[in-house]
Amino acid sequence: MQTRQTIQERRRQRQKQQRTTKIMVISGVVLILAALLMLPTIRLAMTPLTEIIHPDFVVRSMPDGNAMGDPNAPVVIHEYSDFGCGHCANFSEGTGREIASSYVASGEVYFVSHSVGGLLGSEISQKLTEAAYCAADQNKYWEYHDYIFANQYAIYSAANTPLDKYVSAFAEAVKLDMDAFTNCYDSNTYSDRVQQDQLDAMQAGINSTPSFLVNGELVVGNLPFADFQAAIEAALSK
Repeated sequence: MQTRQTIQERRRQRQKQQRTTKIMVISGVVLILAALLMLPTIRLAMTPLTEIIHPDFVVRSMPDGNAMGDPNAPVVIHEYSDFGCGHCANFSEGTGREIASSYVASGEVYFVSHSVGGLLGSEISQKLTEAAYCAADQNKYWEYHDYIFANQYAIYSAANTPLDKYVSAFAEAVKLDMDAFTNCYDSNTYSDRVQQDQLDAMQAGINSTPSFLVNGELVVGNLPFADFQAAIEAALSK
């Protein structure tokens, strides 16, 4: 005949086993839920890049960070652009190159590039601008800038590809010191500078991209080279 103590001990053992089983079931459910939540992140991390477009190399006169040309040139153009703006990409690959090959190369224009993606609410553009400024530390701003615009469609339409993969791929393509670049980018070194670009644009009355200040005079839009030529010649005549 079982004693009361034996019965109580068996009851405690059953309760202990039940608690252990319950804990194991709950832990299993938690692990499954965690795995399901992490699955999209893991899938993104493993998503390969489509083949990136390698733009034609463009020689810029006296490149210096995000600027080019003679700092003492009689005409200074400040460009306010957005890496996600199609008209900005068209300007860069068209009229912008004509200005660089004529007026910048001749020493008449000093051209400074600013990206104001935050002005239009684009977090992607802000991060790309930070990356471009990190490339500027190694005087590869313009090469990096060209890679972004050449691959603009893929970057902004590839919802399943992490932005950082493009950021790193472009850095490798322009042969940056990857340790220095990664440290700069991961540390958000130029976050404040990007915000300052946006503030400067707003204070200048700029609310669309691309926009330009030609010796302080506002020029708006991806205009033909002839229009910029007229604005530059007018500034030179003064």
